[in-house]
Amino acid sequence: MKLAVNYSTPAAHLVRSGAMQTDLFKCPAWPDLLPTVQAVLPAYIHFPLKVGAGKGEALDFETQQPADWRKVETLLAQTATPFINLHLSPTVQEHPGVALNELHPDQIEKVTACLLCDVEAIVRRFGADRVIVENDYDETTGLPQAACLPQVIAQVVQTTGCGFLLDLSHARLAAQRLTLPIQTYMAGLPVTQIREIHITGIQRFEGKYIDLLRRGGIDEQTIAAMAGRLTDHLPMTAADWAFFEWSIAEIQSGRWGVPTIIAFEYGGVGRGWAELTETAILEEQAPRLYKMIKG
Repeated sequence: MKLAVNYSTPAAHLVRSGAMQTDLFKCPAWPDLLPTVQAVLPAYIHFPLKVGAGKGEALDFETQQPADWRKVETLLAQTATPFINLHLSPTVQEHPGVALNELHPDQIEKVTACLLCDVEAIVRRFGADRVIVENDYDETTGLPQAACLPQVIAQVVQTTGCGFLLDLSHARLAAQRLTLPIQTYMAGLPVTQIREIHITGIQRFEGKYIDLLRRGGIDEQTIAAMAGRLTDHLPMTAADWAFFEWSIAEIQSGRWGVPTIIAFEYGGVGRGWAELTETAILEEQAPRLYKMIKG
């Protein structure tokens, strides 16, 4: 298992100084940034691709256009990226008649069918061994509850033969949204097919985090949209460490598949995330994760 950390300027400084050890940087699909990242460490790409509209394709949620597969293939060739990741993120806007927070059997069937249509098309293009799907949770983006159901995620993985990117924070937040015990939720996911894991801290977005955005010049509308919400991509807390420790034990026991990469998704680049990245958090938490992963 390799540890990856979200690329950020503070993370790069820590690696260069020897204060932080990681195997890879996790990098957005930004070709202009890639040489800067690779000058410090090997990089792999996390693609901004979502599926679930049922059109037999993926949508790039940064450009709001269909996936540019030529760009994807170029970035794959330039990096050590082992998989093309897809976010299981249909929206109610794409599916009139599908409710945001209701679970009718016909709606679950429709959402599942649309996810299968899109993932199967990409599996045909790249092969099942190159494609992984990531669980999502966030109702503020219009994601219907049906797409969070562990049995829906499991059906997509089992039917298409692709791998599973397990985002631990997304799973915990989805279980809370569905009012399911976290162990029940996890038991329904396709954990034997895990190829990659993401880990972050979950905290209420308030106090210092709002202050960091304000000091960074982020507009009040953006801040208001985040304020007060339970949010991932923040520093690890005691509860996050305990859940990650349990997850590592599940891998070591053989009950879960062994991921190629475990990515610490704290910090980053781009609007908002760069302002929230603190050197002291990386310096403290990334080495702890490295030790847990490497044993």
